[in-house]
Amino acid sequence: MKFKIYDYENDRSVDIELTASQWKELQTFLKELKNPPSHDYKAVLDSFNRICTRLPPATRLTDKRRRAIAKAQKDGYDLEQVFSTAARSAFLCGKNSRNWRASFDWIMQPGNLVKVAEGQYSDSAPAPAPAPPMAGNPFDDYG
Repeated sequence: MKFKIYDYENDRSVDIELTASQWKELQTFLKELKNPPSHDYKAVLDSFNRICTRLPPATRLTDKRRRAIAKAQKDGYDLEQVFSTAARSAFLCGKNSRNWRASFDWIMQPGNLVKVAEGQYSDSAPAPAPAPPMAGNPFDDYG
């Protein structure tokens, strides 16, 4: 099948030819764009509650939460990984000066989601203990 498409980037028309299988693949792709796959919102909430046991549980699935989940998944976040990162953060789990704990809604806010995903709230590795100062001259034994 031959098609004429307009290449806006180069401001010109282009003739292309698609095989039957390419045409079918293009139609399937366009259909998926119109009807995106549904999200399993409850599974995400269950995942949060299973992983983040030290954080307040998320029990209700609101429209705001559905939108946040859909946006995060569309943006390519692995939410189970984000929740695992949050669960390992002492700060997000209440070890801070105010005993504040992160909530599902706080984590799912776009600005916070990227910080948690990038590990900005992760506990820093403890600094190695400094070596004790040397006593005496180490070369004394070599006479």
